[in-house]
Amino acid sequence: MGIWGHSGGGFATAAAMFRHPDFFKGRAVAQSGNHDNRNYEDDWGERYHGMLMKTGDTDSYAAEANQTHAANLRGKLMLAHGAMDDNVPPYNTLLVVDALIKAGKDFDLLMFPNARHGYGADNNYMMRRRWDYFVRHLRGAEPPREYQIGRVSSLP
Repeated sequence: MGIWGHSGGGFATAAAMFRHPDFFKGRAVAQSGNHDNRNYEDDWGERYHGMLMKTGDTDSYAAEANQTHAANLRGKLMLAHGAMDDNVPPYNTLLVVDALIKAGKDFDLLMFPNARHGYGADNNYMMRRRWDYFVRHLRGAEPPREYQIGRVSSLP
């Protein structure tokens, strides 16, 4: 099975892989996820998770942060983020990257140096990379090397 999501869906995709590794042991692509709502807009966290309440050294959002559960990864995961994202700061994905490295987990990372939240002109590249990821890791095949938007050209 393959799953993917962008923004809140990127959070949910990674959360599924980390929190339910026995069920979601497939392949996933998590794009621009707000993986830790302490580092995102307070109105989003408050709307879906309630008010942020601090208790000693922790808080009410800590258990929901994806990096907290990253060590549970069992399947293949690609993380992607725009380095100039002005909606979900790239730091959200880097928190997960750091936790995966510390846990010794293999993963793939794609950063778009000049892209914001939706990747702009690089969106077609991301779409191709996402499909290639699933072809490789679900089907066990190598995707065609040459692409044109809307169709695959024949290989020499």
